[in-house]
Amino acid sequence: MVAIAMERAREFLRVAEISLEQGFYNACASNAYYAMFWAAIAALAHQGFRQTEWSHGGLREIFSRELVVKRQIYPAKFGEWLKDAYTLRVKADYKLEGVGSKASARLLNHAKEFISAIQEVVSQ
Repeated sequence: MVAIAMERAREFLRVAEISLEQGFYNACASNAYYAMFWAAIAALAHQGFRQTEWSHGGLREIFSRELVVKRQIYPAKFGEWLKDAYTLRVKADYKLEGVGSKASARLLNHAKEFISAIQEVVSQ
């Protein structure tokens, strides 16, 4: 489960990188969020959470509560980044104004750090 989720995270992250390079800022934001979503699933699975399906809100809540606050495996900023990434993904996917270059680039950088940190923990 962990390996599959991390592979999915890396796939979405790569698509987000390509999207940013091509100027597709909404696609970048959406894919960066999904990269973080799958990495969070891997992190939770690594800690023994065995759900096969996650809601977006449920995943964010459990990741933040269990892995950030209670177990302190990840820094507090990761919980905030995951929440912010979801907000930008909704804006990118459903709102007319969409996401601009700066916001999508910032989200991509956060996604890279988020995924790298989780990969380090789940590889141990």
